[in-house]
Amino acid sequence: MDASGYESWFVSARDPASPRALWIRHTRHRPRQGPESVALWCTVVDRDLGPRPSVVKQVLGVFPPRTVAGLGQFRGQAAMGDRNARWDLVVTGEQPPLRPLRPPVLYRAPLPRTKLEAAVPDGHLTGTLEIDGRAVSVSGWRGTAGHNWGSEHADSWVWLHADGFEAAPDAWLELVLARIRVGPALSPWTAMGALGLSGERIALGGLGRRSSVEADPGHLAADVYAAGTRLRLAVTLDEDDRVAVTYSDPRGGVRTVTHAALAGVELTMHRPGGRELTLASSRAAYEYGARQPSPGIVPLPLPAG
Repeated sequence: MDASGYESWFVSARDPASPRALWIRHTRHRPRQGPESVALWCTVVDRDLGPRPSVVKQVLGVFPPRTVAGLGQFRGQAAMGDRNARWDLVVTGEQPPLRPLRPPVLYRAPLPRTKLEAAVPDGHLTGTLEIDGRAVSVSGWRGTAGHNWGSEHADSWVWLHADGFEAAPDAWLELVLARIRVGPALSPWTAMGALGLSGERIALGGLGRRSSVEADPGHLAADVYAAGTRLRLAVTLDEDDRVAVTYSDPRGGVRTVTHAALAGVELTMHRPGGRELTLASSRAAYEYGARQPSPGIVPLPLPAG
């Protein structure tokens, strides 16, 4: 991380047997002015715990001893008022990491100011999770572990991860759509990601490939392109399954973020020769972030950092 910047390790997963999901983040924030801080976030969707997601966030000066976040394990705990969470999760997966920025030189270039990778693009989680003293059984939940870092958040972005497609159980999707600001100008939407299908990893988007995007906190409609392939995406979600939070930006200000750890996605893939394949899943995670707050979206009063 540079003199000012941020770094985030996160894990997102869903229970294949019931409508339960988790989203856990370990973050470091080093602003241009002021002290560095770290934060531990835990969000759980579980109807047995309540109709809305349970959220706990704690901001500290340094990570506590035994806190772990990375390729194979996430371990930590957080307290916020009278709320608390504790997790110790093992992440396994056979897929190699996905670095979606293309060409790869972008990882060494000044722009974009956010770098990202799916360290485990398609994996399984098993371990222990407690929220407010209540245990949530995590065994074989499917999802992803990711790593983001940089000196500034994108002006606006969408992050989408999906698996559990009924017609293709082994398929997975990891996709980021982003707009960045260069001086006074705002770039078009750029897509970066991959679709895993029948043992093939189909690279999506990249510089020079246009994307058509309509996105807001409650839905996504997008056309994303790859070599000889068009992917049409539609995301829907229940407002009760999403949370609104803020991400502090190292350069000042915040981004308003809505995150649904449990969303629905339908994708239709058009390939050469007129072949068409439609896949649907109710096991997706959808995040929408923007510099400008969205009307009607009020972030939770979480600790800043």
